Amino acid sequence: MGSAAALGMVLASLDFSVNVALPAIRDAFDTDLAAVQWVIVVFIATRAGLALGAGAFADRFGLRMVYIFGTVTYLAAMVCLSLSPTLEVMVGFRVLQALGTGCLYSTAPAIAAAVFPAHRRGLSMGFTSACLALGMVASTLAAGPLVAVFDWPAVYAGRIPLTALALAVGIVAVPGRLAATGLAATGLEDGPGRSRGQRFDLLGAALALSLLLCLMIGLRLGQAIGWATPAVIALLVAAPLLLGALIRVERRAESPMLPGALVRLKGFQTATVAMFLGHFSQFAIWFIFPFYVTDSLGRGPVTLGIMLATMSASNIVSSPAGGWLCDRWGVRPVGAVGLAGVAVGLLAMSQLDGQSAIWHPAAAIAVVGLGVGWFQSAAYALMLGSVPAERYGTASGAMSLAQASGTVLCVAVVGAIFAVLNDYYAGGSGGGATAGAAFLLAYRDVFRIGAATAAIAAGWFALLARQPGR
Repeated sequence: MGSAAALGMVLASLDFSVNVALPAIRDAFDTDLAAVQWVIVVFIATRAGLALGAGAFADRFGLRMVYIFGTVTYLAAMVCLSLSPTLEVMVGFRVLQALGTGCLYSTAPAIAAAVFPAHRRGLSMGFTSACLALGMVASTLAAGPLVAVFDWPAVYAGRIPLTALALAVGIVAVPGRLAATGLAATGLEDGPGRSRGQRFDLLGAALALSLLLCLMIGLRLGQAIGWATPAVIALLVAAPLLLGALIRVERRAESPMLPGALVRLKGFQTATVAMFLGHFSQFAIWFIFPFYVTDSLGRGPVTLGIMLATMSASNIVSSPAGGWLCDRWGVRPVGAVGLAGVAVGLLAMSQLDGQSAIWHPAAAIAVVGLGVGWFQSAAYALMLGSVPAERYGTASGAMSLAQASGTVLCVAVVGAIFAVLNDYYAGGSGGGATAGAAFLLAYRDVFRIGAATAAIAAGWFALLARQPGR
């Protein structure tokens, strides 16, 4: 089962190769940065909306079913995306990919938690984070040469063999009756997570997906076409209405997608907020930094891939170490120090300019990667140590939701701030800077925002995190 969990997390993280290909996608479809952001926004918003539903479904019907379904869907999406003739078609198939990725994100950590004993939970979550980082390293290192030789479709087509392997391993290695109960010893027994007599909360899952899509797409459209546009107003008005409907449905559901008893757990609250803030703070690296490397430094996709792989490699080193330290020191110091490291690295990245030596961004992004590995291991260990074993799938889905929500809000909100600042610096009121200089000034400002957000998250974790079981 460990191999299935590892492959699931690796597949879920391979999408970071798309960030390496963003400049190539922009040039191939003759579009701009704002339009290319839809490739990220639609994928992550859909994945976020499906995360809780996938986790709750796994708690009801078993991890194996959701894992295999997610892998099959992911495989189909890779084939379709590699053949996309237009940007609009690509964005549409990204929804299909998000469905598969959401299933993998929601089941792989729960499978890993079932493999390791309870007193090694920190190590198991370090293993999970390391697999995630391994996929990021492999994808970002491979994406540069693939894009340079075969163009952007290779970042999708290149994943097909590994996806087929993950499907085969899932069919063979994951027990047919494994539920998200953490029964590492028995593994084949029915647990309370199966809940055969309860209905899956389909309405709650649909409302959660609709809520996130309305909010994220509304924010992104507002930036693109104006906030007074009827479509934008309708989407942003619908979001709070859907939230109210979701709360009402969840309170009345026989088996709610996100039980109120979980939400009230301090460990659940602390872990999800820290995961949200941590990913909100640092995702500008993945959708703004690529254009800094290509446009400001004048480097190609190979250099960009190496840069992003540096962050992921640091994550691989720090994730197991962070999990090991969580088992010995507790989650609070590990998570707080990790988030503080993210803040320091982002602040260093905010000092870059067009003449920066190549080691400067490499060193700064490596510090961010080290911090991410520590804080993710601590956040997952806190979460899965705070919830009952039969809710591991839901807990993993909640963490995926927090991560994806932070990511997509970073793209929407920080992307909008970046666009406004870029226009301001390029206009007369901002000094009338050249396009390159305006980009750099806006780039530095948004990375300072990210550093401040990570510092707030570090304070949150330091004050509120409590070692599970104490």
